[in-house]
Amino acid sequence: MTDSAASDPFTSFAKGLWWLVLLRGILAIVFGVIALLAPAAALTAIAIVYGAYALVDGIAAIVHALQSRTGNPRWGWLLAGGVVSVLAGLAALILPGLVGALGGLVVLWTIAIWAVVSGVLALRSAGGSQGRARTWGIVAGILSIVLGLVLAIAVIVSPGATLLSLIWTAGVWAVIFGVLLVVSALTVRKAVAAG
Repeated sequence: MTDSAASDPFTSFAKGLWWLVLLRGILAIVFGVIALLAPAAALTAIAIVYGAYALVDGIAAIVHALQSRTGNPRWGWLLAGGVVSVLAGLAALILPGLVGALGGLVVLWTIAIWAVVSGVLALRSAGGSQGRARTWGIVAGILSIVLGLVLAIAVIVSPGATLLSLIWTAGVWAVIFGVLLVVSALTVRKAVAAG
């Protein structure tokens, strides 16, 4: 490596932080393996992390609301939001399995509705195109609508299995993403050490 490459800001940055990328990769792999081998534990863990965040966020919002009540005429809304956040956090910490399952179902319904709506919009958009663009727009719109409808039917018919599939998909993604991060971190480390 030349002196100019050694003084490159990215190289300096990479020298100090490659291990953080490695750590992220390892954590992603661990989460992915847990999601694949123990999906209920993964869902519970996600709910607990959310619960802790919501509890701390709610307490901070309540403190902020009480401190700003003399200068902020809308402090009551902030206080109400804080109370709701604290209650949601406590619910997630007390009943993490239930909150995790409900949250997962909300995610599945959101994806199903999004797929149908974006498919309809793609079909409307394709109407203004011509040739292959119109054909691909129509195909994309139809596929999106079909995906959304199939997902909605799957959630209605077998919500548990559909939720399990979502967790497994997240697990596979986390393992792949984690491996990519580990490889990237080790590549940067090797390049920095060689230079």
